[in-house]
Amino acid sequence: MTENKQRRKILINAVDPEECRIALVRGGRLDNFSIETTAGELTRGNIYKGLVTRIEPSLQAAFVNYGAEKNGFLQQREIHSDYFVDREDSTKPASHSITHLIEPRQELLVQITKEPVMNKGAMLTTFISLPGRYVVLMPGGKGAGVSRKIEDDKERQRLKDIVTSLKLPDGFGVIVRTAGNHQKKRAISKDIRYLLRLWKNIRKQALARKAPCLLYKERHLAIRAIRDRFTSDVNEILIDNPEVFKDVKEFMRIVSPKHAKAVKLYKDPQPMFTKYGLEDQIASIFASRVALPSGGHIVISPTEALVAIDVNSGKSTSEGSMEKTAFATNMEAAPEIARQLRLRDLGGLIVIDFIDMRDRKHKQDLFKTMKEHTRLDEARISVGTISKFGLMELARQRISASIEYGSFIACPHCHGKGRIPSAEKLALDFMRRLRSEILKNAAVQVKGIVPVNVADYLLNKKRKELLEVETRQNVAIVIEGDPHLSPGESRIIHEK
Repeated sequence: MTENKQRRKILINAVDPEECRIALVRGGRLDNFSIETTAGELTRGNIYKGLVTRIEPSLQAAFVNYGAEKNGFLQQREIHSDYFVDREDSTKPASHSITHLIEPRQELLVQITKEPVMNKGAMLTTFISLPGRYVVLMPGGKGAGVSRKIEDDKERQRLKDIVTSLKLPDGFGVIVRTAGNHQKKRAISKDIRYLLRLWKNIRKQALARKAPCLLYKERHLAIRAIRDRFTSDVNEILIDNPEVFKDVKEFMRIVSPKHAKAVKLYKDPQPMFTKYGLEDQIASIFASRVALPSGGHIVISPTEALVAIDVNSGKSTSEGSMEKTAFATNMEAAPEIARQLRLRDLGGLIVIDFIDMRDRKHKQDLFKTMKEHTRLDEARISVGTISKFGLMELARQRISASIEYGSFIACPHCHGKGRIPSAEKLALDFMRRLRSEILKNAAVQVKGIVPVNVADYLLNKKRKELLEVETRQNVAIVIEGDPHLSPGESRIIHEK
């Protein structure tokens, strides 16, 4: 039974051309989830030839036009010395103002490191990295490194020796990925040769084309998922789209022939995610509230500045005392929060408001539990201790865009606030506007067209005020409700 729980599957749902969903399942439970839609196609990892449009010395950053609707944001520390206009003392760029390093209209090769979020443009870098199956090639870099996820010292040294012996061309660095663990020299060499050819082609395009333009596009989500997440403990890859199955099968034959047989075409008429009980689990990812088995719940609220997570005991009172109930709920919430961070790929600063506890040992145990469960995360994550205000801070690297990117848009009624003004508030605002309009325009009759609930409030609760305005200004006021108007919308028509 224990062994079965450790078995992992990768399920790729690509039946609908507008959307591709990838689920990593461990023991029947969703362990990782990715989604890409045609409306919100991910651009992280893409390489562009861009043009510097504006330099902001106060931010020590530049805005770069790379062909998107919003310009990308390039910080000074992300500018390679090869692009410096003033090459003197280029080994110490921090000592210079960015205005001495690059100039407007300058062309740069940039790569997206972070997708646009809300009102923020994409984050860019000129330190290019090309991921392969086993290594990451870094043009303009130097040296050889090994993923921190490979912890065995002997294996780390073996991999470093392999990369060093391959004698890369000058001006290239390499990092061996986690998937390179225990791989032979031949496989790593093959991966590096492929990436060198890819970079040569990108450079050739960059010389031939005008900025802004796309030079390199990351592969289909299904291929990226296999490249980045396939490990030897994945015993099955199920795909419900014949074309995607063919592409993935071919990719596996190239990168890992002995595992190609794990790639299978799903032919059952029942939808794949329904058969494996994943639809409800996926639906919970998009909800702000996540229930805990004991009756408590956590509430996840992403904002532009940070992600706020609140832990509540709810109906959970089984432990007898407030301290014990708080500790039990918090300990139950910690692994679920770690899992939700992975599933939703929430990055940046994360602040968790656990239920208040007084016992110092309970706080230490909670910190250890949080550290233990965040170790399963492939993203870099730093966990802080609980502060005197009862808050725990985490910093997490975002691997890709949030799952909501491309699947949700800001509400046109509340403009992303999550709330709309009450009928009372809207009615009072309309009354102020109405008085002002009547004073400005001489009219015999004024018609006010407002949402239906606002019209009901005006005609029932503000009838006296409307009559007073009519008498004082000698004007007839007609109020009409329009079911097609959004909250806050209204029209005033003057009839002379």
